[in-house]
Amino acid sequence: MDTHQERELVARAGRGDADAFQSLAARYYRPVAAFLLRRVSRPDVVEDLTQETFLEAYRSLGDGARPENFSSWLFGIANNRAGKWIRRKKPVLFDPDAPPTTPSTPSEVDEYAEIEEQQRLLAALDAGLAALPDDQRRLLEMKHRRGLTCEQIAAELGRPVGTIKSLLSRTYKLLRERLTPAGRG
Repeated sequence: MDTHQERELVARAGRGDADAFQSLAARYYRPVAAFLLRRVSRPDVVEDLTQETFLEAYRSLGDGARPENFSSWLFGIANNRAGKWIRRKKPVLFDPDAPPTTPSTPSEVDEYAEIEEQQRLLAALDAGLAALPDDQRRLLEMKHRRGLTCEQIAAELGRPVGTIKSLLSRTYKLLRERLTPAGRG
C-alpha cells in the first residue's frame, strides 16, 4: 500500500467507513502489537493495549483527526497507551506465607487526613490554574478536559503541532513551579 492509498483510507475512515479502517488495522495490527510487547514486556496485556490503541485511533479519526503520517500517529497512540499502563498503580503483592503486619484497611483518621490533603492540593491546583494566562488555560482545557491530542489542538488553533507541544510543555513547567512549595523543587 502506497502513501496515497493509505491517506485515502485514513480520509475514508474519518468519514466513518469501517472497511477503510479495517484495512488500516489489518496492515498495522501486528506491528503495533509487537511494538507494545517490546514496551511493556507483558504478553498478557498486549492484546488489550493493542485494542485500546485502535479504538482510540478510530474515535480520533471520527472526531476529525487527520494525521499527516498515519503510522507515526498510530504508534504515538500505542506509545501513550503503553506509558499509561506502565505508570498505573500496581497492587503490592506479598508472600502468602508472610502476610503484611499492617492492617489492610486504613484507619478513619488516615482517610480524613488523606481527604484533607487532596482538598488542599485541589485548591492549590485551582489557584495555580486561575493564575495562568487565558491562552495557557485554554490549551490545558483542550488537552485535559476535552481530551484532544496535540494534533487536534494544532488543527483547531491553526498552529504547528510542535508549537502546541512546546506551549504545553512550558505551561506544565510554569504550573509545576507555581505549585511546588518554596524549597522543595
